[in-house]
Amino acid sequence: MSPALPLALQCLAELRLSAASALVWNAGELFLLADDELYLQCYSLDGAFLAEHCLLDEQLPEEPLARKALKPDFEMLCQLPQGWLLALGSGSTEQRRRAVLWRQGEARRIDLTPLYLALEAQLPQLNLEGAVVQGDRLLLAQRGNGKNANNALISLDLPTLMTQLEGARLDSDCLRQIIPLQIGHLDGVALTFTDLCLDLRGRLLFSATAEDTLSTYADGPCLGSALGWIDGDRVQALWPLPGAAKIEGLCMVADGSLRLVNDPDDRAARSCLYSAQLPEF
Repeated sequence: MSPALPLALQCLAELRLSAASALVWNAGELFLLADDELYLQCYSLDGAFLAEHCLLDEQLPEEPLARKALKPDFEMLCQLPQGWLLALGSGSTEQRRRAVLWRQGEARRIDLTPLYLALEAQLPQLNLEGAVVQGDRLLLAQRGNGKNANNALISLDLPTLMTQLEGARLDSDCLRQIIPLQIGHLDGVALTFTDLCLDLRGRLLFSATAEDTLSTYADGPCLGSALGWIDGDRVQALWPLPGAAKIEGLCMVADGSLRLVNDPDDRAARSCLYSAQLPEF
């Protein structure tokens, strides 16, 4: 499979954070996480700020290395039944095995340690960076940006997961399947998952970035990003994005267009909200 021509990408607005990492569209609003913050932000479809909600009643240090070591690294956000949103840590360190189940006015902490330890046994250098519900499954994306470069889709049983959330912890009983996937390369650097979403027909889309690093912890230069479509256990289409923005979140909205956010890996730089339109496929 050869990549298609690059998509057009339009910056709609600068956001009120600098490390955007996950994005969902829910009830006409965009809900957004940053991987070095403890709150959930809401925006309009054109990027106007609407609200902010606390996920964890903690404080993170301002010094960059100390903040990186202590942050929960919320890299995933997905919609669950009954109006819940689930923010999940990446699992790349012990501190990052936490989740928060959120609904307006309520935030519940979830321990991911039992599930993540089971996943680490099969996926060394665990680094999860995408989540979406598809049918009766919750899909997680393993970002293969470590030395082993193993991208994978992880399938969790949704009814079992919802039952486990009532006990504030997830374990391996909800694990169904792990599917290794090859995405491709940009300029000789492997593309690795950064987010998942569904299109209006229920097809599985993803974002990926070519970050020149062999570490799940240390950042590296980004050569560019791409979007793609997965059907079964194969990437069926791949659309490069122009420029070198590190796209870390995407969702599709009611008119069929996409919204995307980037992480500049620099707390002095604001993340942007972008729009894009996929070709017919």
